[in-house]
Amino acid sequence: MLFEGGELMGPKVKFTREHIIDAAFDIAQKEGIDGISMRKIADKMGSSVAPIYQNFKNVDELNEALMERIIGISRQLLMEESTGNPFRDIGIASLRFAVEYSVIFKDLLLKSGKYLQGYDEKMMPVLIEEMQKDPQLNGFNVEELKTILLKMRIFQIGLSIMAANGLLPKDCSKQDMMDILSSTADDVIISAKLRRGL
Repeated sequence: MLFEGGELMGPKVKFTREHIIDAAFDIAQKEGIDGISMRKIADKMGSSVAPIYQNFKNVDELNEALMERIIGISRQLLMEESTGNPFRDIGIASLRFAVEYSVIFKDLLLKSGKYLQGYDEKMMPVLIEEMQKDPQLNGFNVEELKTILLKMRIFQIGLSIMAANGLLPKDCSKQDMMDILSSTADDVIISAKLRRGL
């Protein structure tokens, strides 16, 4: 116990990098990534900005750590969707991310690509590796897989934006969205195989 001005004080609370990233993530989920500031994080944690600056030299460094958290969530969703059909799993995991983390999803896509670029650099190798495990995609090289993934992402992002913004028909359930995504994935693969003569 410490004495300050004649009063008995409890030990100072220590904030770890994880506590700070948790607070930043909570803010990002409600206000978007651009809504994060050192002051808002400090207010959320009930502290001064000093512990934040002890762990991160500036907001950019904090945002990098936040992007690592977002990538970790994306990987976790992908693992949870492990059905033995990796290409479908990628689409469903992406759709889940858009629905469950809609504010962050919108930031990743609609903020001139500044957040999505770092996300793509880290996730693309993971996604291609997953696609290479898919028996439906046997016979395609890495460049062909990238093209298939791009076509699917264009559709999936459109569907996800509609879901995140409530633009789908009111009776379109999560299962309906997954079914649409799954059948479109089949269509993209069938078309790629026909084009290649597989």
